[in-house]
Amino acid sequence: MAIYLAQVKTLNELLPSRGPSTYSAGIQDKDKGYAKYGPKSSTNPNLLIVNPIYDDDRNVIMPGFYELILSADRTMLILEQSGQVVATFPVFKIEEDKSQEQVSQPMDNKSQKKFDKNQKKQVKKNKKLVKQGKIPDGEPEIYTNATVQYDDKGDYYLIKYERGKIRAWGAIK
Repeated sequence: MAIYLAQVKTLNELLPSRGPSTYSAGIQDKDKGYAKYGPKSSTNPNLLIVNPIYDDDRNVIMPGFYELILSADRTMLILEQSGQVVATFPVFKIEEDKSQEQVSQPMDNKSQKKFDKNQKKQVKKNKKLVKQGKIPDGEPEIYTNATVQYDDKGDYYLIKYERGKIRAWGAIK
């Protein structure tokens, strides 16, 4: 004996749709150790060296990615790879752009209180963002650039360093 049902309901028709998952399974990038506890990224420019560079003493800098750092006293450019100093070069020219500097104006009492209140809010917001593993809003982007070029006339490599308002030039002879 066969029973025929006129209408068969499927499980999808009986249960309402739940929609997309709010939290996907597994560990998210912000929860991983390298994102939470890793070192802060550097604001120094990265330099790509394509061909080996030899100096007069036949020392060599192999091709690769390097971090170019201007010393604190601004007299040397330091070439670093994976935290190890590879080479140092003297700086022969340095420029600092002072055209966009702003002179702070004295504030009246009411404006000073408003400014202090906004500063406190920003600090609190930044702490919350850091706790969540995000980059705080108050940190501006810094323009960085580093290049190396060979000069046939002088038979040397010219290294140019740019970070924010500071430019420096060094040479490998």
